[in-house]
Amino acid sequence: MAQETVKKPPVRTLPREGRVTGADDILLERGRIGKAGGRIERVRPSNWSLKVTAAMTGVLLALFVTIHMVGNLKVYSGPESFNAYAHWLRVVGDPLLPEMGLLWIVRIVMGTALILHIWSTLLVRYRGFKLRGGGSKARLHGGSFISRLMLTTGLILMVFVVFHILDLTTGQANSDFQAPTATDSFAYENLINSFSNPLFASIYMVSMVALAFHLVHGLWVLATDLGVTALRTRTVWKAVAHLVALVVALVNLSIPAAVLMGVVS
Repeated sequence: MAQETVKKPPVRTLPREGRVTGADDILLERGRIGKAGGRIERVRPSNWSLKVTAAMTGVLLALFVTIHMVGNLKVYSGPESFNAYAHWLRVVGDPLLPEMGLLWIVRIVMGTALILHIWSTLLVRYRGFKLRGGGSKARLHGGSFISRLMLTTGLILMVFVVFHILDLTTGQANSDFQAPTATDSFAYENLINSFSNPLFASIYMVSMVALAFHLVHGLWVLATDLGVTALRTRTVWKAVAHLVALVVALVNLSIPAAVLMGVVS
């Protein structure tokens, strides 16, 4: 009686284009890139530390934009309330801290977090690009539409941060900018003057849409980068990421829209 031949199931591999030069196929199929002979080249800083850095700085930046959004809501209370809030930001901590002392501490911390966030995410992205062989043909398929837009939305937000500072903080981009004095702030008037310009209002609104996309994926990836594996926790965290991004975007989008429609003037 002839012995039956048992067919082995086909080995499933990751869909990709191109090959990684000098890589060990077994390590490659297990999701680890190594040189021939099974030795993995170690790099410093490690990808793990870079992802944790990106995650932690991302949390700080997300908290900042959320708190900033809450402060922006005061514009609906009128010029006195909004200007008083802007002036308070300059003198908070007095007399323990000098004028604008706490404000500059926040600016330095947030600026450092932004630089570290950009550096860590771009370095991880570059390493992946290099290990896949470089070029557009060495690209792994997969990922959501929003995840593939992360670089684009990040670049939009970088440009917006610079423009936003020049527009409403230092005034170089706002011809009607009124600088604050030791006793008064004109943040409300500067905001109205800026958003009354349809071009400036459009730049702000497009940037807020980009921020929403960036927050959705960034907060969702945060769970993965910090090692969260429980399905229920990941489901709840995904809902939180979408909710935070939606609320921040809608509130910030409402302000230039209200100015253009004459609701806030």
